[in-house]
Amino acid sequence: RGDPGVRVGSAITAAAMTTLDGVLQLDAVADELVHENFTCDTRDHEDHTFCGIMFDLACETERPVEYIEISSVHVRGALGPMTVWTTPGSFSGKHETEEAWTKVYSETHARSHNELVELRLQSPLRLKPGERLGLYVHSALPGDEGIVYDNCRRSISYHDPQFVVYSGMAHLSYRPFGTSGFWGRPWRPNREFVGRVSYGVRWKMWSPSVHAQFPLGFREAVRTVLMGSRRTESLLYLLQDEIILFTFNKIWWNEWGTQMGASSTGAAAPSAPPAASASSSPYSSPYGHSFFGHPFFFGAGGGSSSGGCGSSSAARGSLASSVRRLLGDSDEEEEEDEMSEE
Repeated sequence: RGDPGVRVGSAITAAAMTTLDGVLQLDAVADELVHENFTCDTRDHEDHTFCGIMFDLACETERPVEYIEISSVHVRGALGPMTVWTTPGSFSGKHETEEAWTKVYSETHARSHNELVELRLQSPLRLKPGERLGLYVHSALPGDEGIVYDNCRRSISYHDPQFVVYSGMAHLSYRPFGTSGFWGRPWRPNREFVGRVSYGVRWKMWSPSVHAQFPLGFREAVRTVLMGSRRTESLLYLLQDEIILFTFNKIWWNEWGTQMGASSTGAAAPSAPPAASASSSPYSSPYGHSFFGHPFFFGAGGGSSSGGCGSSSAARGSLASSVRRLLGDSDEEEEEDEMSEE
């Protein structure tokens, strides 16, 4: 369930914001923006209650996701002294190794058997595409009614086009990571988390360096407009390439649909997440980072907040190369252009 909006992270203080203006202010907060908020609700069959549940969360998608941020989990039960812990990668093999975990929540709650109670984490947990983490939700309330959880009916408790909740194991000890329970070993494998996870998505904004990661319709739109800008009878001919590319950078990723390929729906198979993409291209900027600091907009050393930009001739050459690649021109044509420029 989407809740479109923008969240400004706490890393940028109000005092720091007052010293910035316009685009520079947007650049400063861009890394702390989440574009859209979601909640996922797992199935609830009311199978069991006990002290804790460990499970994995993952960001698995073909869509142009920069990262997701998990902000809270919601549970129900007798509750009491509640803690939430996280570990990178997976909980597997770490269920009795407390030093491998980081506590991200600790509060005491009144019992709530029917309504979910939100446990808002001290700081959001960030996952990039292909990354995974383990989560451990625990109640230190003595007895066996702390947290509701379910028997495992499938290996994946929940998934949407960018987020996956895996099944895990239950904990029967009221001591976090305790090694003894009511009936010997305190761990019960093949159990599922019952509740809700709230997370936000930061989408990538288009640039030539991430062009291939965008939906088919978006890629076709870029190519169509660039082709039109090469025709003298088109009004697009009046626009510089910098303006066209900058405009596409500010268009939402799904403006022309979410189909990623000829037969793709945009959701990756949960068992095989794509590798995170890394690029050092000057275009590979997240939402809010404009091209104003790029050499295509400034000549040598002109106006960039990040220092010198290089020569304007080098910038023009880089821009021309990017446009040729987007239009699908051959390497031979690029070489001919470079020779003619020399």
